Amino acid sequence: MAKRINIRPTTGVYSTYKNIKYDPWTAIAEFVDNSTQSYYDHMEQLTETKYWKGLEVEIEYGHADDGNGYQLIIRDNAYGMNFYDFQRAIILDSPPKNPSRSEFGMGLKTAACWFGTKWSVESTALGSNIKYKAEIDVDMLHKYKNEEIEVFETICNPKEHGTTITIKNLNRTLSGRQIGKTKDQLRGMYRVDLRKGDIKIYYNGEGLYYTDPPILTENLPDGTKKVWKEKFRFVISKGERDYHVDGFMALLEEGSTSGAGFTLLRRGRVIIGGYENCYRPEEVFKKSNSFTYQRLIGELNMDDWPVTQTKDAFDWYDGLEDELIDNLVKITAEYRDKAEKYRKGKKIPITPVIENLVESYYDAGIIENVAINPISDKITETVNIFSDDDESYEELEDIQIIGDDGKQIKFTHNGNEYIFDFILKKNNPDSKWLNISRTEIENEYIIEWNIRHPFFKPYIDDPKFLMIMQQFTFALALSEIESRRISIDGKVDASTIRMKMNEILKSVMRGEL
Repeated sequence: MAKRINIRPTTGVYSTYKNIKYDPWTAIAEFVDNSTQSYYDHMEQLTETKYWKGLEVEIEYGHADDGNGYQLIIRDNAYGMNFYDFQRAIILDSPPKNPSRSEFGMGLKTAACWFGTKWSVESTALGSNIKYKAEIDVDMLHKYKNEEIEVFETICNPKEHGTTITIKNLNRTLSGRQIGKTKDQLRGMYRVDLRKGDIKIYYNGEGLYYTDPPILTENLPDGTKKVWKEKFRFVISKGERDYHVDGFMALLEEGSTSGAGFTLLRRGRVIIGGYENCYRPEEVFKKSNSFTYQRLIGELNMDDWPVTQTKDAFDWYDGLEDELIDNLVKITAEYRDKAEKYRKGKKIPITPVIENLVESYYDAGIIENVAINPISDKITETVNIFSDDDESYEELEDIQIIGDDGKQIKFTHNGNEYIFDFILKKNNPDSKWLNISRTEIENEYIIEWNIRHPFFKPYIDDPKFLMIMQQFTFALALSEIESRRISIDGKVDASTIRMKMNEILKSVMRGEL
């Protein structure tokens, strides 16, 4: 038995949706929105069923069962659709009576057409013994201007419920990187649902889970602990409407240039952020090399704010976003100040770092007759006298150097004996990133690397970075000094230093391989 749905006059419009602005995860999210909304709308009926164990949304991507390319299937065990809801799912511009996550009446159609030219919807509602199925061939609709779509009915068990969407003849396929990113984006996008535990989302059988990042917990002088996480709420009045914002802000235990920022949600579903590309207005987070940019996080629930049709952005023009930012600047002041001042203080002993450097260059045959010694007090005094460090700067300890701030390396290179006094400068961000100077002793050089330089700020809390940069600065210093030594008139062409450094770095890499 079959029924027919009149879709006139929109048949030609379906073919245009393959060009809509979607990413794979935002398109798939349209289907997940429908599944989760069906669950929330009928939660009481579903939970009363005997075998109900929670909502399950299964996303399957792989080779088509007919052997023609790839296919995408989204299957759920939500409440399902009666004939009225089924018509609305097929006909464009047919919004639900009680819109929430699914509000425009466009998502299923636009996302399916974006993914492929042939798609079908099959669904039955809980308690119904009729299953409905319709198949849409976008190319045929466009070519023949069909005004009706046939809906097939089959008898099924009234206990059966849920919806299956199958998309074939894909307009675009997913690469390995896109698949990984899609899974990450979905787990971030539906974090609220996944936290509850009664909603499960699978990708090719793999359960998607969201894990909250560790929050900074500080031991206070009075013996108590302070967890840097705080709820907030405010309202913005614009015109005749009130726009509500509630959520929390927090500081990450470990800074992250990709994981920090605000995640903006609407009705329990992420609109901006989630996994990466979080909301980080510069007025709040400053530049990307700031500690606030790396450590401040939060979730903002903005349920009554308008969104775009693809639900990947807010429609917040006419100064509405500006007022949001102004409010965020005020409420995050204490947290931003803490983010800029707090340092976890990873402790790195300088001796193993220098030993690793020396071993790499020795194994590569670049240096010989090596000895590592403490830096003499005379050298330290000279650095303190002539350094451009300003003592008014607070000593910020992203990495705490255990022991001396440097070591003296004696070695031979190309038959010439050298002494390098390696010193790490940690106080002044305005100081030069690297300074090389001679002492009164022949072939003795002071090499000062300013690890507090703003360029290194996003990376300096990674101990491996310290080792890599030590090797790099050693190569640069040796290249510059050697180039000057072999110069006839004391002038050195920039390319000479580059070529020397290229030889040294290549030799080091060959020694490590």
